[in-house]
Amino acid sequence: MKQLDRFFHLSQRGTTISREILGGCTTFCSMAYLILAIPGLLSGAGMDFKEVMTATCLIAAIGSIVSGLASNLPFALAPGLGFTTLFTHSLCQQYGCTWQQALALVLLSGILFLALELSPLRERLNDALPRPFKFALSAGIGLFLTLSGLINAGLITADENIVDMGALAAPEPLLALLGIFITAVLVMRKVPGALMIGVVLTAMLGIPLGVTVLPQNLTATPELSLAALKPDFTGLLTLGPIPLISALLSLVVSQHFDALGTLLGVAGDTKLMDTTGDLAGQKEALLCCGAATCTGALLGVSNVTVVAESATGIQEGARTGLSAVVTGLLFLCMIPFTPLAGMVTGAALAAPLVMVGMSMMSGITQITWKHVEISLPSFLMIVGMPFTFSITTGVMLGVVSYVVVMVCRKRAHLVDPALYLLAAVFILNAVLGVLP
Repeated sequence: MKQLDRFFHLSQRGTTISREILGGCTTFCSMAYLILAIPGLLSGAGMDFKEVMTATCLIAAIGSIVSGLASNLPFALAPGLGFTTLFTHSLCQQYGCTWQQALALVLLSGILFLALELSPLRERLNDALPRPFKFALSAGIGLFLTLSGLINAGLITADENIVDMGALAAPEPLLALLGIFITAVLVMRKVPGALMIGVVLTAMLGIPLGVTVLPQNLTATPELSLAALKPDFTGLLTLGPIPLISALLSLVVSQHFDALGTLLGVAGDTKLMDTTGDLAGQKEALLCCGAATCTGALLGVSNVTVVAESATGIQEGARTGLSAVVTGLLFLCMIPFTPLAGMVTGAALAAPLVMVGMSMMSGITQITWKHVEISLPSFLMIVGMPFTFSITTGVMLGVVSYVVVMVCRKRAHLVDPALYLLAAVFILNAVLGVLP
């Protein structure tokens, strides 16, 4: 126990082993849906569902464990839903790539991402972001998580770009509302593990309602074919230079700001950041994302990123990498029991995501709203994330609008040159590619 305390600095960060384990378990429950969601999307590109399921569990386990040990931060890693959607719908269906060619693009983007994180440009971009933007990141990700939870539970519908109220009388939305109220009571009473208990109770209540479906089999034989180790680099040359550059630019830029935005945004309400807004272990976590992306491309999954659902474990008090290691170990143990993942429904996940989203809104009080050059970009960043369902797009709206407003107010000299470069890259990326 003392060795764990010394290695992860548990006492220094005011946490305990039991709290870290609870946080890791809560994070795992919140992101368990990825075990089915990622292979469901990639099967649309022609990939084998069971093989991708095994690869998803494996890369989430490896990425989270290595990141937890290297960065000592309570953030889990896994293939991102936005990147997986980009892989299937944009790279394979729009650009006409085979999944082997798309995996080659993912591998190349992972290598470029590692180069970016190892270069001085990473730290320069981080320092160039105005401090209020980091509070806006937290609020935007909170709304992003909340909207995700409400949509997956059926409380809100988003069809054909129209957002509306779901059918509240239906079993799943009704169960989600009940789960939110139960979890809120547990949080108000300061019950340890309130979010975790809320997920379990909601899932159990869903059994008689027919929302939580018990699997026919508790175990499944893991499948991981060597056919996944076939990224097709030669076929990429047939795409042409513009589509190739566009795709790589979209993947690298999006992965950097998706991971960085989640790290800074979720850590904003904790004591992990210093007075300047820097996060110790940030570089190591980003490097782990790049390494996991390269490994995942060889196993057959899309870009790996920091999972925003890590906020649920942090809400339970997780403050060190031990939490991420626990999450990774649970994914590793889950490989032969993947049928159980279906029990974690959208209704069960709504409560922790809503509660965490609510808590992450507190940072908006730190934004100086009377100064338009700060308030407008911050506002666009906050609303851009849930409205576009993309953390990267929210960052893009904030950065570009900040540069434009500062130029219009004849304060261009106060803007860090790195932000001009970043705004130009965002605009070029928006013109050439599609941000996930």
